[in-house]
Amino acid sequence: MRPCIYSILLSVCIGASLLAQPVEPRSFPAQKLSRPPVIDGIVNPDEWAQAYLVERFWSPSRQQWGAFPTRAYIGYDSEAVYVAFICEDPDPSQIRAQETKRGGYLENDDTVLVLLEPQARGLEPYSFTVNARGAQADEFPAGTTENIRWRGDWQAATQSLPNGWSAEVRIPFRILRYPPKQTRFGVILERYIPRLNEIYTFPNMGAYYSTRRQSLWTGLELPPPRYPVILLPYFTGDSDPDRTHGRGGLDVRYIAGDPLTALLTVKPDFRNIAADVARVDFSYTEKVLAETRPFFQEGSEFLPGRAVFYSVRVQELNAGLKAFGALGDWRYGATVGEYEHNGRLRQFGVGRIRYQFAERSFVSLLGVRLQGDVQEDTLGALLDTQRITGAGELRLTAAYYQLSGDRDGVYQQYTVYSNAPERRPNYLLQYTDIDPNYRPRLGFVPETGYRGWRVGALWFDRPDSERLLYTETRLEATRRTRYSGGRLDEGVAITQQWLFTSQNRLTLSADYLNRPPNIDRTLGVEYAWNVLDIYRTGALSVRVGEQNGGRSLYALLTQAYELAPRLRLKLELESLDIDYPSDPTDRARQLIFTLNYEIDPERAVGGRLVLNRLEFGGETETTRNFYLTYLQRVRRGFDLYVIYGLPNATRAQNRLAVKIITPLEL
Repeated sequence: MRPCIYSILLSVCIGASLLAQPVEPRSFPAQKLSRPPVIDGIVNPDEWAQAYLVERFWSPSRQQWGAFPTRAYIGYDSEAVYVAFICEDPDPSQIRAQETKRGGYLENDDTVLVLLEPQARGLEPYSFTVNARGAQADEFPAGTTENIRWRGDWQAATQSLPNGWSAEVRIPFRILRYPPKQTRFGVILERYIPRLNEIYTFPNMGAYYSTRRQSLWTGLELPPPRYPVILLPYFTGDSDPDRTHGRGGLDVRYIAGDPLTALLTVKPDFRNIAADVARVDFSYTEKVLAETRPFFQEGSEFLPGRAVFYSVRVQELNAGLKAFGALGDWRYGATVGEYEHNGRLRQFGVGRIRYQFAERSFVSLLGVRLQGDVQEDTLGALLDTQRITGAGELRLTAAYYQLSGDRDGVYQQYTVYSNAPERRPNYLLQYTDIDPNYRPRLGFVPETGYRGWRVGALWFDRPDSERLLYTETRLEATRRTRYSGGRLDEGVAITQQWLFTSQNRLTLSADYLNRPPNIDRTLGVEYAWNVLDIYRTGALSVRVGEQNGGRSLYALLTQAYELAPRLRLKLELESLDIDYPSDPTDRARQLIFTLNYEIDPERAVGGRLVLNRLEFGGETETTRNFYLTYLQRVRRGFDLYVIYGLPNATRAQNRLAVKIITPLEL
């Protein structure tokens, strides 16, 4: 029955993709500049006279031209892409621009974005964001490290105007991966106005916004791709009361355009990278942690998902080699490495090949091999087909993985979901079947031995109201049964959220979960204030009810505050209590206190205190850690990290480490 349903859905999705509504304009001409403009934020019409002019921007949420007039210019020369924005505002005093640090959090600021997709195939684009203060942030399709010279530099500048603000951007071709003899790019230009919670776009996308719905910038005469080999050697001097020692390592990156990016790491320094800290709220299963290590971040989207490869499992990496790239309809990624686990060496290899067989439709083959004191292989296939139009997105994914070795099992998951604009329902339907023995050592599969469904619905709106800016309703239901018979769990969850024009947010939630022998029932409320002010925002969440057979109470308080110009702190305080009729109470407390002083946009001093006490099942674990950091991440020269303490230790360490990173280009 499942293969039949799967085939029908696949046929519908692929057939529907042929009816996709194009954006407007579907394409626009590339105009080469005889002289590059000066990137100073002042949009001089004479400097931009040869560029293509975008006279107005579209508001997908309002389905009309943007209420705040916005114009843009885009052009290029033999070295770079140039873009300028003129953003009018009826009340310039309301323009928000708090972040000054490169790569900082710009989500709550007035910003402009340039999205470039060099393959012009509707794939994930490069993203270049600038806020009204000139702070820059970027996202590359394959991910990359934070070192500016490694990932590639680009320039931006802004100016305040009596009726708004303006921005100019220069993006060198050398930081973009594109095929030889390429003559067109996919392009989206955006403006975001946080106090309206609105995005204005070029091109006109209709009612549904997607970064894959790009206009084609045609007629480009691009220089041949040129990419240097980049060496990123580092040296760490480490001193504690018992000893003083040094450690060195090397990262190498070689790019051959779109077809190949290769990375080599030898003795990477993971000790001085702060790992993600898990929340202490109750969960029946292990929680997912974000990957923070540069070697695993770069090119991660070319590799299998975490049900096959969860890179956090690889802790003490001795050396690794990674390659990824694209060639026509094909994309690939591969990683090999050696790491230590409980004092024993293990070697692993991870690979994925993806083929685009139709517009926004892909099939992938993937595999993982682990050897050393254990031996196991995972092989699988993944189908992903989409239809995106001005009315929304319909997507189908199907995954099948086979584990063999000392553990043999199968993982299957089929998902259909529909995304739509506001005031239209969004749906999710997912079926999962995981064999009891599908437990890959490098994968993240917190529960096995079940079959089940998950159904979800989402409705949201941006009402034309003086008080209400945004409202959202979510509903989700699950039902899973064990291979051995009987229910694993079934439940329903509903969430209602309101975002007010006062920039406060209220969220209500209710959850019911029948997981034998327990029946969980919880009610939650969260109130957040100053949600657009990253230096004063805060929230209080409380959830009460029954969990795991006991009475539960969970609370989370977060608060950011700017003590003085550029001196900021953030407090996160969590508490969980589950009182059982006869067993000892489960109790957890956690405090995370972060302090940061921004010397300038490229240098900062910070500190972090992590305190927790976890009492579960009669066992107690505690963390009492504090460390200080100095960070220098610059456009020219060397990056410098000074750390007193050890970021991921359970106890504070009397330790001083100095790390110097000096990129070299060959």
